[in-house]
Amino acid sequence: MSWLEKLLPPKIQHTNPEDRRSVPEGLWIKCPSCDTVLYKTDLEQNQNVCPSCSHHHRIGARARLNAFLDNEGRYEIGQEVLPVDALKFKDSRKYPERLKEALENTGETDALVVMGGSVLGIGLVAACFEFEFMGGSMGSVVGERFVRGVHTAIEQKVPFVCFTATGGARMQEGL
Repeated sequence: MSWLEKLLPPKIQHTNPEDRRSVPEGLWIKCPSCDTVLYKTDLEQNQNVCPSCSHHHRIGARARLNAFLDNEGRYEIGQEVLPVDALKFKDSRKYPERLKEALENTGETDALVVMGGSVLGIGLVAACFEFEFMGGSMGSVVGERFVRGVHTAIEQKVPFVCFTATGGARMQEGL
């Protein structure tokens, strides 16, 4: 112990790390634009837009559709279409393993969610890509769900809106 520590004893008592209370993970989010620490619930209530700098944080497909569509009269299109590994594709990992991991991470069965509903009472069909599902990768399920959404919109004579939330090919499609 140094002479300074003997003269001025520490006011802060050290505690055992095991006795410390931990802060739950995911309760606070730091804005990447302005470094403001935001309470996750407050950020979600503000539609994932930082109240300090108006930075738009990434949101999932369902959250985007929930914010976009009216609450009444929603219905999902093509949710029964599920991915299969017809080609028995394998690179560093098997395709079914990647699908299982993506399902666990997102709760989605594929990278596109399509819903019918309305915006301010005007009927439409909306689709949204889920980037967290294998980077929004387009497979047979995405194509089938997209086509079913377009056919539903044509049958009902309503607009079809698609939110792209991926990179690569979807960036050009969004234009």
